Parts: sequence; C-alpha cells; structure tokens
Amino acid sequence: MSTVRYDWKPVAARMLFSLFAVFSLYNPSGYSYWHWLTAGLEDGLAKLAVGLMLAGVHMVLWKTVLAVLRPRGITFVLLLCLCALALLWQVGAADLTDGDTLLLGLLVCLAVILTSGLIYSSIMHRLTGIAHVEEVPH
Repeated sequence: MSTVRYDWKPVAARMLFSLFAVFSLYNPSGYSYWHWLTAGLEDGLAKLAVGLMLAGVHMVLWKTVLAVLRPRGITFVLLLCLCALALLWQVGAADLTDGDTLLLGLLVCLAVILTSGLIYSSIMHRLTGIAHVEEVPH
C-alpha cells in the first residue's frame, strides 16, 4: 500500500462544483437560472445559451453518477443525507418546518449525491488499488 496520504483537495473541488451545479439551477435565495428565466422575456438568446449549457452539465453529471453509483448506491447516499438532515433537525440545528430550510437541505443532498458519484472511483482506487477504466471500442 502506498504511503502517500490521500489529498482531499479534489474532493472539495468536486463538492464545490456539485454545489455550483445544483444551486445555479435553482435555489430559494432568488439568484438562480430559474429566477432569471422567469423574470421576463429580455435576453432570450442568452437565457437559451445558459440553459443549454446547464442542461449539458447536468446530463453529463447525472449520467456519470448513475453509471458509477447505480440506483442502489444513489439510494444509499440519499438515505444517509436524509438521516443527517433528520439528525440536524433533532438537535435543533435545522428547522425543517421552514420550507426554504428543507429545500436547502434537499439541494445539498443532491449535491452530495453528485459529489459521491464523482469521487467514488478515486476513493476506491485509493482503498483497493483497482483502477476503474472503461474500454471504448474503436
């Protein structure tokens, strides 16, 4: 086994990217693509371009996560996130009766699912030494 320590910077970068991808699409603060899209008809071409870009990013992310984690893994990560959210509610750190707080918790759960799908291969390679590769036929 390698004596090199695992670097958590890529995990943090993937988490930040997942948070950006999820919260740029919609968030309760009012600064998201959804709010910009429903604000009016001006800048229609820019809204279309940004929407197509966001749709492409989300399609690639979710295709990757579904291929890596499969539905059972996604269900497991979702249940862990919801348990953590319930624990925060029980200790009084989060008020889940407020709709915005509940929505923020669910959006963070989606970001955690995306992050776990993006880091799974590198963590498993570090733990087992097995590299995950996909051979593409020519």
